[in-house]
This record gives sequence, C-alpha cells and structure tokens, in this order.
Amino acid sequence: MGDCNKKTKLYHYTDFNAMRGIITNGEIWLWNLRRMNDSQEMKYFIKELKIAVRKRLSRAESDCMDSLFAENLKDFDSLSSYAACFSEYADDAAQWARYAKNGMGVCIAFNRGLLAQIGDAGHAPLCQVNYSSSCDDMEIVQELCQLIQECAGAGPLAKESPLSEKTRDFFNRLVTSSPLFKHPSFISEKEYRLVSLPYNVSEYLGEPRFFVEETNIKKYYVLNLRTVCELLGHPYSEIFEEICIGPQARVTREVLADYFAATGIPELCEKIKISECPLRRF
Repeated sequence: MGDCNKKTKLYHYTDFNAMRGIITNGEIWLWNLRRMNDSQEMKYFIKELKIAVRKRLSRAESDCMDSLFAENLKDFDSLSSYAACFSEYADDAAQWARYAKNGMGVCIAFNRGLLAQIGDAGHAPLCQVNYSSSCDDMEIVQELCQLIQECAGAGPLAKESPLSEKTRDFFNRLVTSSPLFKHPSFISEKEYRLVSLPYNVSEYLGEPRFFVEETNIKKYYVLNLRTVCELLGHPYSEIFEEICIGPQARVTREVLADYFAATGIPELCEKIKISECPLRRF
C-alpha cells in the first residue's frame, strides 16, 4: 500500500445519520469498492499496467504475459477491498453535492496523522489514491517486464520453484495495489482511503455486517474508532478536527452543539463551523 503525503486534515462528506454512526457510535464503515461509483474500481490499474508492459515486449513475451495474468489473476474478479473514503478538499461544492445530500449534510474533518495510526492498527491503512492516466513511467512496469522475460526463458514452471514463488508474490502485490488507482476523470476528488487488503478481509476486520435498504442489501465492515483510539492511548475527540455543517443543511450550530453535549462529546462543540460554500439546492 502507498504512503500518504503530509496533509494535516482529511475530509469526509456525508449525511447526519452517518455522522451519528461515525462520531457518536465511533464506527467507520468500510464499503465494497467494487460497488462504488467508479465501474473500473480495482480493474483500472491492472488494465493500464498490461498496456504499458506490452509496449516493451516481443510477441512471444506478450503471449507469456497473457498466460501469467490469466493464471495468477483467475480469482481476481471475486476479490474486493473495502474502504472508507476521504478528500483533501474542505468545503468543496462538488463533494457537498455528490456525497452530502446536495449540501444538506455534514463534512467531518479528521486529524490525518491520527487517522493513519488508526488505519494501521485496524488493518485498513490510510493510502492516497493515484490518478495517473497511464502506467508507462512506473517502476513496476520494468519489474514486471523482467519477470515476464525470466518466465518466458524458463519454460513451464514447477509449482514450488523460486521463480514460481516470486511470480505469485508479485501478482499478490498487484492485487493489493489495485484499490489505489482510479481513472483520471475522478482526480477532482483528491481521494484518500482507509482500505483493507483484498484477501481474507474477515480475518483482519471481523465479521461483515449488512445494510438493508428497500431495494438492496450492502455488505460492509466496521473499523471501531473508539476502541482503536483507546488502544493507541489517544483521547477519542482528538481525531475530529472540525465538523462543518453543509451549506443547505437545516441543522443549526446550536442544535449540533446540544447534540454533541448530550451524547457525551462536549469537546466537539467548539469545533463546529458553518460552510461558506454558496451551493444552490436543485
């Protein structure tokens, strides 16, 4: 998984009901990336990597690459990472509209450093999303070319050979990295993710839960913020830098402050702000 650069705050746009789950209940819900708004989630990186590598290979090596991908990624479509998403951008009109009920919701600003610690401790590390339009300049392209050339020159591989093990490890790394790349048309989101490994998710995050809607059932996993903060020795309220009420929200600063006081987190009352975004409700 990739490292984050040093942003001091990360922002999560949502509605007030989800805010209650995050702040009051202390739960971040990690959703199936394969079911999010990007239809190429987890596929884009693999597709672009193959395109970049194929440019450097002979016809025979290209055929070998296709065989390696087919063999080592045969279960790829059945795997999924689960993630909670954040942005670099505060008070952003596009994200108010898309993720916070057209500005009627709330934006929670998280302490980036503490969120990263919580992610590491909770088996869902905080990572920055890459929006590159191609993989041509990535070091992993040359690494994969060398692996393919080794395999093409070696002929059929024994299951327990060092080269076979090296190949499996490499493709496991590709699958693990795939949630961190998105199509560049999503670059305006400037996204970070608390993201699980795609393998053995329940082993690391516990048993899944299910969100039942009128026409759908969604599977998710929970990262418990309160529990992990306690384990790390941090006061729970420190993770929240500010809570911004949306530009079209009906909730007032006074009502939200009363809510935080009544639910046992009075420290947040001084962290409430009102959006300055002139978003119009449609």
